[in-house]
Amino acid sequence: MKKLFILAAAAGLFYSCAEKTDYTVKGQIDELEGQVYLFDEEGNLLDSTQVDKGAFSFKGMLTTPTLRYVADKSDLELRPTFNTQFFLEKGQIMIKNGEDKSITVSGTPANDAFAAFGKSMKALMAEYRNPETSEERRTAIEETEHDALIQNAIDQNRTNYFGVWILARMKAYGLSGQELAEQVMQFPAELQETFLVKKLKEQAEKKLRTDVGQKYIDITQPDPDGKEISLKSVIETAGNKYTLLDFWASWCGPCMGEVPFLTKAYKKYHKKGFEIYGVSFDNNRDKWLGAIKDNKMKWIHVSLLKGFDNPAAKEYSIQGIPSNFLLDAEGKIVAVNLRGEALEKKLEELLK
Repeated sequence: MKKLFILAAAAGLFYSCAEKTDYTVKGQIDELEGQVYLFDEEGNLLDSTQVDKGAFSFKGMLTTPTLRYVADKSDLELRPTFNTQFFLEKGQIMIKNGEDKSITVSGTPANDAFAAFGKSMKALMAEYRNPETSEERRTAIEETEHDALIQNAIDQNRTNYFGVWILARMKAYGLSGQELAEQVMQFPAELQETFLVKKLKEQAEKKLRTDVGQKYIDITQPDPDGKEISLKSVIETAGNKYTLLDFWASWCGPCMGEVPFLTKAYKKYHKKGFEIYGVSFDNNRDKWLGAIKDNKMKWIHVSLLKGFDNPAAKEYSIQGIPSNFLLDAEGKIVAVNLRGEALEKKLEELLK
C-alpha cells in the first residue's frame, strides 16, 4: 500500500510539472550594461539579471502564456533607455537590436506574429501617408483595410497570446459587450485563464450593461461653474428627445476632430429635441474651458478633472476616447460610438 501511495504521489508530481512550460529569454543589445529587469503585465518587478557584453538571459517555468517587459531600470516610471515588451511562452525567445537600433523579438509563435503584424501595419500606414496615394485609396485603408488587418491578425492567432493581446489593445474598444464576449470565447481553453482574457471577460460583462437596448447609468458631476448636473436631469428635461453622452478631452486629437461634427449636429437638431452631455477626461481646468470656448461647444459640459480616474469611465467601460452613447427620452441606449457624419445621419433618422 505504501509503495502504491509513493507511486501515486510521484505520478501526481509528474502531472503537475507537465502542466508547466519551460522558457528561455535571451537578449543581445549593443552597448547595454549593468542590470536588466523583468516585469509582469502590470509593471510589477519580477526578476533581474546581470548584463555581460550586451547579453542577458532569463529562464523559468510558467503555466500560461503572458506578457512581459524587460528594461534597464528597476522601475518602469524611471524612464528606462532600454525597454521592450514580449510574449512569454514555451520556447526560446530572442531579443536583439538591429543596425538601426530598433528592437526585434523572435523565436516563438506570438512574438513572430507580432513582428509580422508590425511590418504589415507599418507598410499600410506608410502607404496611407504617402502624398502620392489617392484619396480613394486612403478611404479604403481608413474604412476597411486597417480594421481588416487587425481582425485577420486576431483570427490567425487564436492559439497564441498575440491574438489575445491585439484583441485587447486594438479591437475591444469598438465592440459591444456581446461582440466582445463572442470574440473572447473563440480562444482555446489554455488561454481562457490568462491575465488578458480574464480582463476581456470583465470588460465584456461591463459593456453588456451599456449595450444598445440597455438603460443608462446616471452620472452627476460639476459643470464649469461648479454646479452639479446629473445626466438624469438632462434626459428628463422637457422637450429633450435624445441625449448624446459624449466622453472626450481637450488633449485628445481624435476627440477634437469630432467637434465639428458634434457642432453641426447640435445646431441642426438642438431645437428639435437633441442635447449633448459632455464628460471631459481633462486634468487641466484651463485647457478644458479653453477648448469649450475656442471651439464654441455650447452644450452641457461636466468634469471631475481627474482624467480617466473618473467613476463614469468605469461605469461605461470606457477604454478610449472619443466614446459616446445616444440615449432616448426614456434613458435607453439607442446607439453607441456615432463618429463623424454617423451622428447626424442617426438623428435625421430619429428626428424626422
